[in-house]
Amino acid sequence: MDAQTKRTLAATALCMLLLFGWMKIQSIYNPPPPVAETQSAQDSGSTDTSPPPVVDGQPANGGNAVIGAGAATVTPSGDAISVVGGESTDMITLGDDRQTNPRQSVVNPYKFAVAVSPVGASVDTVHLTDHRSHVAKSRKNPDHAPYELLRPVNDPFGDRVYRSFVTERIWLDEYEKHIDLSRVAWSARKETDAKSESAVFTATIRLANQPLLRLTKTYRITADSPLIDISYDIENLSIKPVKIRLTESGPTGFKKEDQRYDHARAVSAVINGDGRIKLGEHAVRSDVRKTPERERDFTAPEGAHILWSAVSNKYFACIVAPQPEDSAKGKIPQYFTKVYAKSRIDSDEVEPDLTVVQVYSPTRAIEPGENRTLKVEAYCGPKSDRVFDALPLATDLHFTVAMAPDRSGCTFDIISNGMLWLLAFIHGIVGNYGLSIIFLVIAVRALLHPISKKGQINMMRMQKNMSRIKPKIESIQEQYKNDKQKLNEETMKLYREEGINPAGQMMGCLPMFLQMPIWVALYTTLNTNVDLRHAPFFGYIRDLSAPDALIHFSGEFHIPLISSMMGGAITSFNLLPIIMTLLMYGQQKLTQKLTKPDKPPEPKKDKDGNPLPDQMAQQQKIMNFMMIFMGFIFYNMPSGLCLYILCSSFIGMCEQWYIRKHVKEREIRGDFDKPAQAAGVENGKPKGGGWLQRKFAEMQKIAEEQRIAQNQGRGANPGAKRKKNRF
Repeated sequence: MDAQTKRTLAATALCMLLLFGWMKIQSIYNPPPPVAETQSAQDSGSTDTSPPPVVDGQPANGGNAVIGAGAATVTPSGDAISVVGGESTDMITLGDDRQTNPRQSVVNPYKFAVAVSPVGASVDTVHLTDHRSHVAKSRKNPDHAPYELLRPVNDPFGDRVYRSFVTERIWLDEYEKHIDLSRVAWSARKETDAKSESAVFTATIRLANQPLLRLTKTYRITADSPLIDISYDIENLSIKPVKIRLTESGPTGFKKEDQRYDHARAVSAVINGDGRIKLGEHAVRSDVRKTPERERDFTAPEGAHILWSAVSNKYFACIVAPQPEDSAKGKIPQYFTKVYAKSRIDSDEVEPDLTVVQVYSPTRAIEPGENRTLKVEAYCGPKSDRVFDALPLATDLHFTVAMAPDRSGCTFDIISNGMLWLLAFIHGIVGNYGLSIIFLVIAVRALLHPISKKGQINMMRMQKNMSRIKPKIESIQEQYKNDKQKLNEETMKLYREEGINPAGQMMGCLPMFLQMPIWVALYTTLNTNVDLRHAPFFGYIRDLSAPDALIHFSGEFHIPLISSMMGGAITSFNLLPIIMTLLMYGQQKLTQKLTKPDKPPEPKKDKDGNPLPDQMAQQQKIMNFMMIFMGFIFYNMPSGLCLYILCSSFIGMCEQWYIRKHVKEREIRGDFDKPAQAAGVENGKPKGGGWLQRKFAEMQKIAEEQRIAQNQGRGANPGAKRKKNRF
């Protein structure tokens, strides 16, 4: 290894060390803000701007006090507020989470099973019926493993348990009272009919032992529907109107589907004044924890309205969509006044601690004896265009906006949608997503073959022509080494005389640039498409959205500095990325061999006569090193993406061999390196070549005309000061 190679490798290693060092320093010196010591352990998570409750110290007693605060709120006059709920805290289960299995005589019409708790009238868990938590060990007799979409989050620093859809608090404007409902045990009952199951929770708010409001919260699920209907019936039992604000937390407990980059994400959708619906705000837990209040406001800008909010991971979502009070189709729910993302627990040990909090405020006061109803539809299921298209509510409210943060900015939606459609189309024919990916490779390569062929031929022709005129270029460099402007002019003049266009080299890189958006689109498809989750290929590859894992290890192995870029520790022996790396390395070596000049260039020497290292050889060594480094980056990538790149590299090698064979046949005929089709200028107009070559020739002609005009201007004004060359 020569000195230049050592310096190149040392510089590369130093850059990587500085990068990882900076990332480590950022994690040490920029930790999330600590929890304030004065913060109550019973914080319900709401940041309502209403005045805080005044506590009189009255203990909870059989659900007859504000259990969440441990006491009731009072006014200066002494009129106390109490909440009358129920005695039991037993869970109620709605629906069923068993998969339909004719072999076991199981027929389940429900999309999920929902466990609801009387405490806070909340949702404890949601288990999806049609999706599993892990790949079944036996296809014929799979074990019972429904996917846990929502789950409670336990505070490791206290006794608090955070659940989904907790009715946290209610604010009464006329009485200026703020009532904590997050720990109230509501009275509960279950109702069933032929096509649905419901859980009804009731609590009564009393003022000075007189009934003030009756709150009834109902969860209802229907057969074959992925929606949970949540309704609030608020009945005014007093003798004067009451204006309220109701705060409810949203879904929580989403788990990571991928240890690399998948995190629970809170999102919102905004409808503008012109009726257009777009992504509002979105944030992950790390973003929320950077703020002192550990929350992020999603309130819509002026003239717009929040349409719905959601929490999701890369495959599944729970979307909370309030419905208009008068049930008018297409009308915006005006009572959906405030939304914010919230993280309650300041600990890296608790990953699912992210939720959205909604504040509902009816547009007018509730009159005495009136019963006001607020309805919310909660979608619980996969983020899938196919599912959304079949659901009228999802179509009307554009639930597909929830998938926008998962898409990459390095590609185009039309490409991602096209890849998804093509994969689904091929899968409908072959019935296997692994085979679909292979056929997709063939289709993409066939589509790009004319461009690849033209680009590689242009590169080879350019290389031969450059080798042919290399002595003339070296002579010009030696003659005008002290006049850079003249050197450039004479070099370009030589190119025109020989019919060579340097822009032809760019055509060789064009296929790679065209494929990059396709690679990114495929990665996005494989990484976020729920249809490929647990999709098998053959043999041991049973999940194309995860590493192939030929052999599972009993422990974890960390590679210093590299593990963070690999997305985590090594937990299994993955064969596909190793084969992929070898093929990519072989393709790189083949490319270098095909572009190697027939006659090796004479080594350059410095002023002392010592040979200088060949820059092209140094670049090839760096590229070989990068191919090996890419193997580490892709080691924990989805096996479907590795399969695509593996097949693409193999077909690329075959394509290079075919193109090289074609070039040799043209060389034998003697028509390969003829400059007849090279871009040049004839009779003042560009001739031959493609669009890019002609445009380059036009720019050359314009630059030459400007140079001549500039020189003529200097000749007409001999006293003009000539600009000194910088080099």
